[in-house]
Amino acid sequence: MGIITQWVKTGLHFEIQQKSSRLMKNLRALVLLCFGLIFAGTIAASEASPDLLTPAERAWLAEHPDIVLGIGEEWAPAVVREAGGRFGGFAFDHLDLLNRKLGTHVRLEAGPWPTVVEKAETGSLAGLTLSAPVEARKTHFLFTQPFHAVQYFIYLRTGQSMPDDGLAGLRGQRVGYLKGILYLRKLLEAHPAVEATPLDSTEALANALLKGDVDAALDSYGLEYWRVSHGVLGFAPMRMLPESQTNLVMSIRKDWPELVAILNKGLAAITREEMAELYRRWFGQDYLSRIAPQVTLTTEEQAWLAEHPVLRVGIDAHWAPMEFVDKTDKPQGISVAYLQRLEKLLGVRIEFAPALTWAEAKQRFDDGRLDLLPAVAITPDRQRSIHFTEPYLSLPAAIFSAAEVAYLGGLSALEGKIVAVVRDEATQDWLRKDWPQLALLPVANTQEALRKVAEGEAFAFVGNLVTTSYYIGQSGLTQIRVAGETPYTYQLGMGVRQDGPILASILQKGLDAIPKSERDAIYHEWISIQYQHHVDYGTLWTVLTLAALALFVIVYWNRRLAHEVNHRRQAEAALTQARDQAEAANRAKSAFLANVSHELRTPLTAVLGFSSLLRGKTLSEKNQGYLEAIHAAGKSLSQLIDDILDLSRIEADKMELRTQPVEPRALLRDLQLMFGQPAAARGLDLRVAVGEAVPPAFLGDEIRLRQILVNLIGNAIKFTEAGHVEVRATGEEAPGTFHLRIAVADTGPGIPPDQQEEIFKLFTQRRGQDPARYGGTGLGLGICRRLAALMGGEIHLASTPGQGSTFSLVVPALTVVNPAPVSEEPATAVENLSFAPARILVADDHAANRRLLVEYLSPYGFEWIEAEDGAQALAHARHYRPALILMDIAMPVLDGLEATRRLKADPATAGIPVIAVTASVTPEQEAEVRTLCEAYLRKPVSQPMLMAALRRFLPSTVYT
Repeated sequence: MGIITQWVKTGLHFEIQQKSSRLMKNLRALVLLCFGLIFAGTIAASEASPDLLTPAERAWLAEHPDIVLGIGEEWAPAVVREAGGRFGGFAFDHLDLLNRKLGTHVRLEAGPWPTVVEKAETGSLAGLTLSAPVEARKTHFLFTQPFHAVQYFIYLRTGQSMPDDGLAGLRGQRVGYLKGILYLRKLLEAHPAVEATPLDSTEALANALLKGDVDAALDSYGLEYWRVSHGVLGFAPMRMLPESQTNLVMSIRKDWPELVAILNKGLAAITREEMAELYRRWFGQDYLSRIAPQVTLTTEEQAWLAEHPVLRVGIDAHWAPMEFVDKTDKPQGISVAYLQRLEKLLGVRIEFAPALTWAEAKQRFDDGRLDLLPAVAITPDRQRSIHFTEPYLSLPAAIFSAAEVAYLGGLSALEGKIVAVVRDEATQDWLRKDWPQLALLPVANTQEALRKVAEGEAFAFVGNLVTTSYYIGQSGLTQIRVAGETPYTYQLGMGVRQDGPILASILQKGLDAIPKSERDAIYHEWISIQYQHHVDYGTLWTVLTLAALALFVIVYWNRRLAHEVNHRRQAEAALTQARDQAEAANRAKSAFLANVSHELRTPLTAVLGFSSLLRGKTLSEKNQGYLEAIHAAGKSLSQLIDDILDLSRIEADKMELRTQPVEPRALLRDLQLMFGQPAAARGLDLRVAVGEAVPPAFLGDEIRLRQILVNLIGNAIKFTEAGHVEVRATGEEAPGTFHLRIAVADTGPGIPPDQQEEIFKLFTQRRGQDPARYGGTGLGLGICRRLAALMGGEIHLASTPGQGSTFSLVVPALTVVNPAPVSEEPATAVENLSFAPARILVADDHAANRRLLVEYLSPYGFEWIEAEDGAQALAHARHYRPALILMDIAMPVLDGLEATRRLKADPATAGIPVIAVTASVTPEQEAEVRTLCEAYLRKPVSQPMLMAALRRFLPSTVYT
């Protein structure tokens, strides 16, 4: 039975010749009967289609049981008022279908469109359906994928003739349209010679056209629906406005991204056939054909097509998925799909030449034996001999090499190497012209090029990313991968000979008539397609024999089916329970770590804070030594807590990078200042160098980049007894991006080869290392490597015992940007600051932490009020109206988050800035904290950190 089921799943098809038609019909009947019985049993045993939603999405729906979307009641046939006042129509039937797909109970509320939009924007409704995703709505809504397209038509009275130039031909005439349709208003504003006449409803628009109050009307198919449903004659849609298609979506309130993901899954599950049935039901049998794209040709173009009803086409037989010939010699691929669409639009017949290589197809084209090439990369050289349409597809060119080859970056890394290219392809032209120093190896096709690389006859292959990736997957050559980028892009257009420019114009009009949605569908169909395989008759007879055998075991199989399904359901229930338990365990782990972090950071804040304050006092040398030991121990404990929490976030896949402009030179200067004194104290020379190729700034997470480098430099200084530590930043530029490499080299003891991978494992240190002397937990390098991976990079180690080690951080494809504007205000020491008098509320349940914050504030003349919990903080804020609030999050009675929510909801206190000062929050809480509060400080907080935050909200003066 497994073989039969597998046969069904793979979807293999056979071309069975008709010589023995009776035998074949009987065999087909046998197979159909067999599978009909099997599927009947399967359907009977299965109560519902598989659930499209995850347990987390089901849980979210359970927490939001009543979801209502709005729709404009004036939009027939999307909304139709039925007998008894109930609403129905296309929108309601579409939502019913969506609910069946998802197992949900989303409802619709119809009303005047402006009222419905206002209710959705204020949160009274969950969102809107059949909504245009205009820029202005992004303030309030997130958008689903488009699911319905609306087109607009020019309506004329019976007997009126349609001007040849469409809307422009209605100059001097009155043209009616519905108020509130932004697209039509903008369109009419672009034709000032036309007298635009806005009307309030579809009925008013129809009556104005019938009575002659307007000469023409612009509307969607809704006006035609009104005409047919009211049995009115006298006008009709005459022409669809070009480029008028508007793709409609569901607009969902911005704080419900979960609902957007859920609805997208349901929309994707609705088939084209199901949508077509909805259109036929509500828009009429001819709706789809009426809105189908049309091509308007000149008299000359029509005459040319009449003389050339057959177009001779040549394709590259080995350029999948762009174009290729399958095992039955049938043309396939993206360009072929476009040609098939053009056949219908232009009324021509496409005749494909036999299987050719690209060079052969190009030669026949040049000889005049072919009329067009459907997928040609446009280059300046080719434009001198070929008429091109505009590009309809862009494919990047990339460098491919053996997997063991390090990332090459750009074409300069190929100098002196043998590089395979497909003969006469655009890549060969580009490289021959721009990179004459490369040793090019022309080959027949992409497959041969990949074989040359796999067998070592070529170092690399340069070709288009999509085609090459396809053949790597098809041939199983997983030892080849993308090794670099190029500045080239295949801009693919259709090409005709110089003596046929009229054909280029015809083809362009045909391509323009294919809507973007259809183009996207063609692309995604062929990029993700699973190609079928031809099966010989031996396999056919084997399968048919097994099918016949299946008839005899079907009864027994059906009896076992119920038991197997029951067993499967029990297993699924157990799996669901295990998954829920695992998710609960992860939640418990996160909560536990958050609590542990809070319990450790809370006393640690006081230890580090008060020791920092004492460091500014005059103490004896002995007491100063004690104080430095306390402070150093506290910093070590703080680092350990940070490492454990980072590890937890990474393992839970909740570590998020915060992208911002990073200035590498400034970053390395800071690190040089930070580590200069510790290096000098050990007698080491700390060297920092930045290569000229390194840009002024690039996009990245500066905090995590700094964390990695601090660990690498700190380790180098800690383990090096004599000599130097060198930090060198280099890299390679690519168009708009940069491949960064920062190497930290030392003259330390080096690391044996058998331990070089182990030291990156968590909780692992170099064997033989003295813990008492060097300390550490074995977390730093493991976390650094994982952070590098999150950035899309790697950390490499090169080390020789007795000669030192080099740790290299490599991050490819960083986006180059301009540096952030330099602040005209220099960094300010806390002793040079002065603040205007202000009252500050300090809310923390630990007295030591409140006292520390008060000690930080007292030198600046602030007045302060203290609160022990969120409830007190709320009451004090309402009574004293402080200028600013320092709010702990984890507090009894009422936590800081809820207290802040209530403060922001009260108009009397909503304007008071709140700075969260907390020991730890979960990732979910942290997101809300950053949304609710004006600033966020993680304990332990230093006095300079606090003063920098206060200066953002309170008037201050800097003394120089």
